[in-house]
Amino acid sequence: MLRITLPLQNDVAPVPTISRVAIIGGGFTGATIARLLALHGQYCPHEIVVFEPRTDLGGGLAYDTDDPSLRLNVAAHRMRAVPGDPQAFVRWLSRSGRLERDPGAVANGAIYARRADFAAFMAGQLQPVLDSGTVRHVRERVERICRRYGRWQIEADGGASLQADVVVIATGHPPPMPPGELVCHLRDDPRFIRDLSRPGALQAIGQDDKVFVVGAGLTALDATAALRHRRHRAAITLLSRTGHLPQPQAAGDFAPHGDFLIGVPNTALSLLKQVRFALKEVTEGGLPWQSVFEALRHQGQGIWRTLPLDEQRRVLRHLRRRFEAHRFRMSPQIAELVDSERSAGRLRTCAGRIIAVRPGPAEIAIDIAVKPHGTVERHTAQWVIAATGPDQGNVIGSQSCLAGLERLGLLAKDPRGLGIASDYDSRALARDGYPVEDLFVAGPLARGTFGELTGVPEIAAQAERIVQQILAMSFATTRTITIRSM
Repeated sequence: MLRITLPLQNDVAPVPTISRVAIIGGGFTGATIARLLALHGQYCPHEIVVFEPRTDLGGGLAYDTDDPSLRLNVAAHRMRAVPGDPQAFVRWLSRSGRLERDPGAVANGAIYARRADFAAFMAGQLQPVLDSGTVRHVRERVERICRRYGRWQIEADGGASLQADVVVIATGHPPPMPPGELVCHLRDDPRFIRDLSRPGALQAIGQDDKVFVVGAGLTALDATAALRHRRHRAAITLLSRTGHLPQPQAAGDFAPHGDFLIGVPNTALSLLKQVRFALKEVTEGGLPWQSVFEALRHQGQGIWRTLPLDEQRRVLRHLRRRFEAHRFRMSPQIAELVDSERSAGRLRTCAGRIIAVRPGPAEIAIDIAVKPHGTVERHTAQWVIAATGPDQGNVIGSQSCLAGLERLGLLAKDPRGLGIASDYDSRALARDGYPVEDLFVAGPLARGTFGELTGVPEIAAQAERIVQQILAMSFATTRTITIRSM
């Protein structure tokens, strides 16, 4: 690869070198970047283009739902979605009247709003810049991105085609990857629901149909809540490798506890020891253990950056599931539902792995090798739901536009299996290991580099940094020419 940096003439007034930014994905991440760019006032109408097939911007896969049983998993005052205005969402809930119309939102002294409310809040944040024309929303899915005459050529499935100077990939989580036994035996079976994000995914499930859910995280609990809201009353079984459910949120407000950047842990084991010591401190002091995981969340990117790649992989291999059960906690409303359903015997969890699947005319039989001794149990259900979480290792393969960039050598898989490889400036790393200066990776797709990049506050902070970089490129004093041999 050859990189040449040329200074621009000093006697020439700087002119914008960036005339159009294309953002692929209009969920929370993409919408936030579009809004922040527009607010800086450097762009003419339609120079910020967001490709998003959904009707509204800002909701995305996480919040685009009209199901009132689905709530945010964190309190509203922690949804610091607007940089510089951390309480914007809480104020909006009150002023819009949504909080008044949702008496079940308050629990444990905090507000756990409906996800649809957060989507409406974000849509409202975007509306002024859409109305002004500064941001253009193209309701199509991008199929192809390539280089043409030094710019990015973008083509979508509905016929839209345009060129851009900067591309931001903000497509969010890929679809889940169910266990191979399910895919092999239930691939075309209508009783197998492999994508809960599909509209009406649960609609055909009868009130008395038994349901078997593969996965026991927040997605599985969302499915449980949605089914019960639809007056479903039959048994639901949640299967996972550990059998553990997400932990509940703590009551009241509390400060994060623990400084994990002192004596920086540089191995998975040293990190685990520090966390255990901090947990012992807080429990002996009568504080909630959740305060330790809030500190881990706030310091997560710094901790992750200090760990060598091999140690990051050890964390993912040995500690990830335990960490996520405590980091991604369920709202008090979901915790109450889970407790009541388990007490009534209608919700069961089991730990193990699927060893056989036998679809029959009336029921699907699933054999499980149950932990810890491998005893085989047979479960039967009318419906099987995949809730195993996103297939982060196949982000690029799941989207044709990303797969095309990989073939061109301009995109690479994250070596930890967490999405797309990027540097600490959120620029995509090409096959040669060098960053592509005008191609950014935003949101959870960059988790491999940053570690903690799932919550709204962390994504908003990254979005702000990306925007500052794009704005700095707009009036560059040098020009870099990159010649790659792929």
